[in-house]
Amino acid sequence: MTTADQSPRVAVVGAAGWAGSRHARAFAKAGADVTHLVEKDERAASLAQELGAQMVPSVQELHSDDLDLVVVALPTTVQPAICADLLNRGFRVLTEKPVAADAEGAAIMAAASGAGSRLMVGYTLHHHPAVALLSQWVRDNDVIAVNVRSVAYKENIDSWRADPKEGGVAVVNGIHAIELVSSWFEGAPKVLATSASSSLYGSHVPEHVLSMLQFPSGVVFSLQSYWSPWQEPQGLNQGDWSLTIDVLAAGGRMVWSNESLHIWDRDGGHQEKNFAPSDLFLRQAEAALRFCAGEKPPVTFAQALRATEIADALRSTAAHGAREVRAP
Repeated sequence: MTTADQSPRVAVVGAAGWAGSRHARAFAKAGADVTHLVEKDERAASLAQELGAQMVPSVQELHSDDLDLVVVALPTTVQPAICADLLNRGFRVLTEKPVAADAEGAAIMAAASGAGSRLMVGYTLHHHPAVALLSQWVRDNDVIAVNVRSVAYKENIDSWRADPKEGGVAVVNGIHAIELVSSWFEGAPKVLATSASSSLYGSHVPEHVLSMLQFPSGVVFSLQSYWSPWQEPQGLNQGDWSLTIDVLAAGGRMVWSNESLHIWDRDGGHQEKNFAPSDLFLRQAEAALRFCAGEKPPVTFAQALRATEIADALRSTAAHGAREVRAP
């Protein structure tokens, strides 16, 4: 284990990918010692040289006594088996969201040793400074409806994103909002209706999803999530993801849009708060290092599993044209 004067030791699996490289640099910036990058070829060689890390071809080359955390940033269908193996071998793990693409993958994770105690799921929205304020406002108000628009800029939909097993945009991008909103309300939401389209890029997966759900409390949750070939002027993650969450309550309204937060009360009063652009990967890395030190992770396996179950219900509704499907 790390001593008091030793930096936490971190390995990154899938370091050559967009998310993996962001994780690796973020942990280094947060003060960790990124000791290993796991890649099957030389794609991460320059990053390994930059960080002073050793490249290894497989997670089997990693040993739990030498590491405090393993970060897994791979396609969703691949992650469950690798994370389960790492957990069963005693590692502490941060996995990219979602916890799985479907119920089968989630079952693999659920059966792993330590899934409830040594696993943190990387939902970056929880690390934005607006979320603590928004979440408290939701707890303090009688919410009627939540409306979300989540748009991720992509030049093309190819590689693993174009694999139908990955679930399309609702699982890859919309799941962020599904997880956050479902963390505010109890019970399994009913999926009232879902529409999906693949007309923007012509891939074999849903590229645009529009869905309406209702929680047992009566709160209605509408979600529009799509990949866009047009980059918007503002957004999270260095401008490639535009997110708006509009919460309507009996006593007022709160709208979080990228780096701004607006609050209206019933008598017409208005407050606005603007944030400096946040490196959500860096904030998440800092939280993960606290997780290594014993803190509870911001998103646990159980919380992430609930989001995956809701996304499964959305996919089922869109695929079969069913109505009023209740998430497990």
